[in-house]
Amino acid sequence: MRFGLYLRSFLSDPTRPLHEQIDEVIEICHVARDSGFGLVTVPQHWVSHPTVWPQPFPMLARLAPETGDMRLMTGILLLPLHNPLQIAEDAATLDHISKGRLTLGVGIGYRDTELEAAGTTRKHRASRIAESVELMKLLWTGEEVSFEGRYWSVHEGRMGFRPYQDPHPPIWMAGQSEGAVKRAARIADSCYVGPQVGFDDLRTLLALYHAEREEAGRAKGGVAISRGVSLASSREAAVAEAQASAASSYKMYAAWNMQEHTMVKINISAESEVGDWAVTGSAADCVEQYARLEEEFGVDSVVNTCLNLPKGLEARKEYVQRFGESVIQAMKQPA
Repeated sequence: MRFGLYLRSFLSDPTRPLHEQIDEVIEICHVARDSGFGLVTVPQHWVSHPTVWPQPFPMLARLAPETGDMRLMTGILLLPLHNPLQIAEDAATLDHISKGRLTLGVGIGYRDTELEAAGTTRKHRASRIAESVELMKLLWTGEEVSFEGRYWSVHEGRMGFRPYQDPHPPIWMAGQSEGAVKRAARIADSCYVGPQVGFDDLRTLLALYHAEREEAGRAKGGVAISRGVSLASSREAAVAEAQASAASSYKMYAAWNMQEHTMVKINISAESEVGDWAVTGSAADCVEQYARLEEEFGVDSVVNTCLNLPKGLEARKEYVQRFGESVIQAMKQPA
């Protein structure tokens, strides 16, 4: 199992200059790189006040020389907000900057403010993302493209260079609904299930994903998930320490109307229990839960949001190092 680190947790303080937090996250990446993490992710939202969401492509380009062999992931880029030609070129550029370490994580988005700013609506998200992926794959071949779609048109256009990876950076598609995981099965390389999906619903969504890939005649796809994690001395302490961070997350996503009727129930209400969706406990507890995700659910990559991060850079570096030594290294030991 590959372990990833969700970097927005280290870039979320609205009271401090962002450039100071970026300097600190570079140091966090150094520790993660040396502690067994295989992936770092930077997400996306627009006009997010009062919360802080630095944009993924410039952030990942800055982090490329700091991250060793770790993969760099847009986690998640809201593709329907963008012109797919721009994303095809940006992704290919970053793929070369990183010497083939880019994973392109994409999703449909859900905030009306963002969709309106991009000239679209919730109704058109699914068809826009499918068309965008189709067009990007054509552009990444390096051949001349003539494409007439519902949203985008290209006439005799050809990119000046192909991505570093062949045929293109792997595409992970976010999903928290039956329709989304089926779409991922048809057009993406991996399904990427969000952190708010409870463990019971995770099983259901992944079964649908695998069935849809088989129905489409595609090889078995990757299974990636995002999970909150709280590493502490015990399960009780871990849950208690994660409560404030989780409550803040619940409030933000509820205000943004993240829950939609097509989705499985996501844990963003005030009544949500951290233990229903996050990995919590001592190092041994966490290893047991990750092993279950790997063996029982078939998860090959898990991106971790640290819910009980301590204050201060040195304490945070120690937390990341401790997680690597006590959890990631333990997962690599033979049973």
